[in-house]
Amino acid sequence: MSIEQLAKDFTQAVKEDDAEKYQSFWSDDIISLEPTDDEMARVQGREALLAKHKWWEENAEMHSSTTEGPYVFGDQFAVNYGMDVTMFGERSQMKEVGVYTVADGKIVEERFFYGSE
Repeated sequence: MSIEQLAKDFTQAVKEDDAEKYQSFWSDDIISLEPTDDEMARVQGREALLAKHKWWEENAEMHSSTTEGPYVFGDQFAVNYGMDVTMFGERSQMKEVGVYTVADGKIVEERFFYGSE
C-alpha cells in the first residue's frame, strides 16, 4: 500500500472514530510524542499507546471534532485536528497537528503539535 493510501485510510478511520481500524496501522513499536512534561510526553509500544488512549477516553468528554487531511510528503503525513472538549471540568477548543512517520507499511511515530486561536 502506498503512503498516500495508508494516510487516507488512517485519516478516514480517525474521522469515523473506528479505533480498531486506525490502530491496525500502528507498528508494534510505535512511538507517540506530545509537547508536555508529563508521563504522556513519550510513550512507546502498542500497549502503552492503547493505555494512553484509554486515559483520554476516561478523562475527556468530546463534544465535537474535526479532522482535515492528510497532507503527505515523503515517508510522513500530517493531519489537522480540532476538538471541542471538556477535561477536568473545563471546556476548551483545542487544535493540534499530528505528524506521522511511516516505515514498512506501518506508522512508527506520531508527533503532536498544539495550537490555539
